[in-house]
Amino acid sequence: MSTDRVLSRIPMNKKVIALTFDIANGRAVPLRMLSVLRRNGIRKATFFLTGIWAGLNPDIARQIRQKGYEIASHGYRHQDYRKHTNSWIEQEVKTAKKIILQTTGENTNLFRTPGGDMNERVIYKLKSMNQTIVHWDVDSLDWKLKDISKIVKRVVPHARAGSIILLHACDPWTQSLASVPIIVRRLRQKGYSFVTVTELLHGKKRRRKSGANR
Repeated sequence: MSTDRVLSRIPMNKKVIALTFDIANGRAVPLRMLSVLRRNGIRKATFFLTGIWAGLNPDIARQIRQKGYEIASHGYRHQDYRKHTNSWIEQEVKTAKKIILQTTGENTNLFRTPGGDMNERVIYKLKSMNQTIVHWDVDSLDWKLKDISKIVKRVVPHARAGSIILLHACDPWTQSLASVPIIVRRLRQKGYSFVTVTELLHGKKRRRKSGANR
């Protein structure tokens, strides 16, 4: 996918990585994930929330923001946009944006399609709505895999400077909670630090400006 249209990785000279967490369901794991991140010294991460989840759990959505993490949109409902019309997509995006603003105070244009599913039509529609589409280049499959070691092996060896790592903070996937501390520790051992998706984007803009001045 073109990095100008869909962000999957933003190559960097610095060894920085964006941890991203999708939330579409539950209360227990999202709350516990916040504790896991704080205990492991992760002050920067990006959370993609569905609008319907944020509306049902405004207290947790606000906590994520109050703890300093970045808030982004995962659409209103967790459905495949390829199977719906452009007018449906527009309504979903606007509804999610409104609820996320109401619950967290964050007026975000960062957007991740449910399941990461998209095609040319969906991309074109989202870009026409001024959405920055955020995918990933490292998929933990933490929603599917139960074996913690397999989740870790899907992430650590494949992470590179500027990687966007897909993780989840949804019930009932407690394996995500167990794998994150190991992933964080091993990536730190390799010299990586953690930033938000927006910080990756700012780094990309700075590199472009410095390149233009050479």
